[in-house]
Amino acid sequence: MIPILIVTSLIKDSNQKPAIKIKDNEIITSVPNCSEPTIKIDKIRNIKLLDNVEIGNKQIGYKEDKCYAGYFDTQFGTCFIYINPNIHSYIYFETKDDKCLINYESEEKTKELYETIKNI
Repeated sequence: MIPILIVTSLIKDSNQKPAIKIKDNEIITSVPNCSEPTIKIDKIRNIKLLDNVEIGNKQIGYKEDKCYAGYFDTQFGTCFIYINPNIHSYIYFETKDDKCLINYESEEKTKELYETIKNI
């Protein structure tokens, strides 16, 4: 019975789409079958909206056609990324501990997310 519940849970999770939520002054990323990293918005510094960032090798994380999540080599060094690699608009920022690169389901939504984060 337990193996059936585990397989059912994995199938359910794999059908979920990656998502970004802003709640209680935090950015919460959600990727199927992965933990949900949280970034405190008040810890963000040096935020930029960019196009066409170079993404290299995955160090630790998740890499599928429509979602890269985890630590990857980038032109900024090793970054925590949460992106759709098919969308070429990115929000880059640094915290005390990490460099981060995120985007959303479209370039327009990414720009809206950038404005929301920047204005909090």
